[in-house]
Amino acid sequence: MTRSPIADWLADVGRLDFEAALAAFAPHARLLSPDGRRAQGTAAIRERMREFAAELRAVSYEVTAEWHQKDTWIVEAEATYELRDYAEIGPVPCAMVARVGSAGIADLRIYGVHDQLIAEHHTGEEGMWVGRRWVPPL
Repeated sequence: MTRSPIADWLADVGRLDFEAALAAFAPHARLLSPDGRRAQGTAAIRERMREFAAELRAVSYEVTAEWHQKDTWIVEAEATYELRDYAEIGPVPCAMVARVGSAGIADLRIYGVHDQLIAEHHTGEEGMWVGRRWVPPL
């Protein structure tokens, strides 16, 4: 089996080489990011990757499994992020599904598992996170 286009894309992202990562996409490709935001076309995907890169000092992925059927590739991976404020997140599991055409990745959907346990609900008395900042209770 050949290496998946997703694994190659993850290697580019892991090197923070977002121009190489962008080059993997077909001109009218679609992207679904783990937070549910969508992008279509090179300009929109570039902007989404720019926003992602702005939060990072480093990122790494370990591909744990991959499959493909005709033009569709599926990858399971673990992602580890180092943010600009040096906070580390991960490893967190994620899954990616790509449909690939002759011009490159036509559709990439990234699903991440970043939610807390359902039993870990907060009352607000302990403060809260707004973006990446903790706000103490009043």
